[in-house]
Amino acid sequence: MRGLSDIGYVLDKLDWMRAERIWPNGLRYLWTDAFGLVLLVSLYEALKAERHLLEAEWLVEEVERVLGRPRGSRIGEEPDRDGQYFHYLAIWLYALAVLGRYRPSYRERGVALVRQIHDAFVLPGRGVIWKMQEDLSGPYPGYGLGALDAFDGYVSYRVLEEEALAREIAEMRDLIERTAPQLVITQDLALGMMLWLTHFFPEEAWAKC
Repeated sequence: MRGLSDIGYVLDKLDWMRAERIWPNGLRYLWTDAFGLVLLVSLYEALKAERHLLEAEWLVEEVERVLGRPRGSRIGEEPDRDGQYFHYLAIWLYALAVLGRYRPSYRERGVALVRQIHDAFVLPGRGVIWKMQEDLSGPYPGYGLGALDAFDGYVSYRVLEEEALAREIAEMRDLIERTAPQLVITQDLALGMMLWLTHFFPEEAWAKC
């Protein structure tokens, strides 16, 4: 956010989305909710208005109520958004870490979520399964290993809690070291995500490739 005029534009858009029941009072979708959570915390950082943190906390409760499962979180509320995507979960973990700057208990929630999902998705030395069955009992039919998922997890885990997640981070780092030299990205969204990920630890070899 570059100035108060930009924040005013964002607040107007949020009011419009609420009025149209698009977000945050629309159907839950983990990817959208993750970036929305970061937005609400960013508004708090810019305006120091407690209502934005309260809405961020409300959002987490709603996501967990609607999408939360005994292990992990469903992709979305719509019937065709079943299963679990690792990269959606990783972005949600990042969002919890951002909220955790002001409400430390959300970091603990994030660590608990990693412990629920990591061993189901991650095949040490091989890769991260892109999409899993909703109960994490196995890979979703037709889906294999994701190209960027290890990078997503590595960054989110480190931002969340390096000491508590040392084992999980080490497994992700090993996968990155195995795949980064040969990685080729052709999709626009994936390229944008990778550029964003590299800014967290720009001194590391994979971020310089």
